Amino acid sequence: MKAIKLIFIAIVFISTNLFAQSESGQPKNEKRGFFEFITSGIYAYTPKEKEGVLGTEIHIIYWFNEKWGSSASYTAKFLEEETLSDIALLASYNPARWVTLNIGPNFGLESKSRDFEISSYSEAEINFRPNEWLNFGPVLGIVVGKNVELITGMHIGLEL
Repeated sequence: MKAIKLIFIAIVFISTNLFAQSESGQPKNEKRGFFEFITSGIYAYTPKEKEGVLGTEIHIIYWFNEKWGSSASYTAKFLEEETLSDIALLASYNPARWVTLNIGPNFGLESKSRDFEISSYSEAEINFRPNEWLNFGPVLGIVVGKNVELITGMHIGLEL
């Protein structure tokens, strides 16, 4: 089972890297090879259980160019008795300068109240950009697996 998980993770990162490098006709003044660090305050709601929790997310993206990136995300959701942790490995895409889309596998780490689970993670960030290196705005997402989880919140990001 661990071998399958490692192979899956490797395929996601390799395919994201190859796909990003296959683009041609890039403008000469386009930014390439930079990091973006994002933190978000989130509210995660599970319709099946009719309950929601507050949490935080830390997201690191390596942008191959201004359109395509590969990223990792850590999410902590704060329950009364424990903190649930998720790690997601994502492909990131900017269809326009004001929106970022993230999609990929999400790994819900084992805790007292849940077993380890793999699910699908999709998220959209709306980016208000007061300058070239700062962005902020709302986040909307969904995690689909054993349960469905709807996510909303606000993010702030720094490009380096």
